[in-house]
Amino acid sequence: MSSKTKLVNWVRETIPPIIAFLVLDLTLTVIFFEITGTSVHIGTLRPINTIPLKGAELIGAGLGVGILASLTNRGVDLSMITLGLVFVVLLDLDHLPSAFGLSQPIRPAHSLAFLALLIITLSFTIKKQPWVELIAVSSFFAHIASDTGVFAFLAPFSFQYMSLDAYRIPFAAISVVFALTAGYVKYKKRTTSISNSIMINGVVRKT
Repeated sequence: MSSKTKLVNWVRETIPPIIAFLVLDLTLTVIFFEITGTSVHIGTLRPINTIPLKGAELIGAGLGVGILASLTNRGVDLSMITLGLVFVVLLDLDHLPSAFGLSQPIRPAHSLAFLALLIITLSFTIKKQPWVELIAVSSFFAHIASDTGVFAFLAPFSFQYMSLDAYRIPFAAISVVFALTAGYVKYKKRTTSISNSIMINGVVRKT
């Protein structure tokens, strides 16, 4: 496969889901900001000096998702690494209002509703690439597992804030399982496609 073909495949596999993720994250943040009362607008920007360390943690978690997926894909996959990294890091775009000095709901997109909507959105945005949704699920739980503090995890059904610190290890385990599954699903799709191509061309080959 030529470098140009690899680049085209990478763009096709990564750019549409990233755009869908960004639009959904920002849209849900705005909606939650508008539908909630000021009593739950208690989120503020974290101290500036803690942002680089937090960013490094999220980058590490995102790379971990992509690398784990590559293991079961049986080869380094830049698309999986890219999506794992981007999905984990950009989930924090829901802090954007606080970056402009506005009090807001804490982590509005760090909720199960966001994850459900993301899966639905990706299923319509990316056709016949279920590994993308699996990477998204893995990335979501990887991000939650690396976070501390309180969340409105059941928003918009409840904006009661709760600590998820006790569930960080189970969430990390869920992330690992989905990352490995994503790589395996992509691997099986690739090998099936190759087998079908061999059959169509009338070539008999033992693999």
